Amino acid sequence: MMSAGDLQESEEEEENGDVPGIRMSYYESRCSPVHRDDRIAVKIVVGFSFVFLPGLACVGVWAACLMYSPDMWYELVLESPLKLPFYAFGGVWCGVCVATGFSLFWTWYVKGCRRFVPYLLLGILILLLSFAYPALLIVGHFILYSFAAVTILWLILIVALVFYSSVSKIAGFSFLPILLWTTYTALFTFFPFYDQYIEGGNSAR
Repeated sequence: MMSAGDLQESEEEEENGDVPGIRMSYYESRCSPVHRDDRIAVKIVVGFSFVFLPGLACVGVWAACLMYSPDMWYELVLESPLKLPFYAFGGVWCGVCVATGFSLFWTWYVKGCRRFVPYLLLGILILLLSFAYPALLIVGHFILYSFAAVTILWLILIVALVFYSSVSKIAGFSFLPILLWTTYTALFTFFPFYDQYIEGGNSAR
């Protein structure tokens, strides 16, 4: 029979992630949701890494687009009835990267480290496609590849919305505005794709 002191000690061990009778490694105990490190400094560093670094990287990508596309192909050549000004188009994409980073951070905070890897890989894939789209469209002028990239991104975002929602509604529904924006971007890119590869191909015949 356990004494009051033993019972209190057992409860403290459970709160700290040290379940009696189960030997946990240092990594497992420190990264489990039960024993998540709640220090403010850790939250700030991880939050900055997940939220702001993708946004800064996206700003760099769009700055490179301006540098390597000085002819302003987007403004002068690309035709689409849904076209936004270049600064607005690039600005919203940077917001998409920040929102993706926030979903990753919130999932890490709720889920812990041990089961975070699949969510991290999916988030990295979304960020890579978000970076690839402007590079393909603005720098490379590859309308076909950019339309393919944004279509694949749209499909992956549907999966991410469901996948992240199983962990946290906040993390999952953060992808909803991203999905709406990607839907707009896919429609925006479809018009030049249609003119060049469908209508243009029929005219060539």
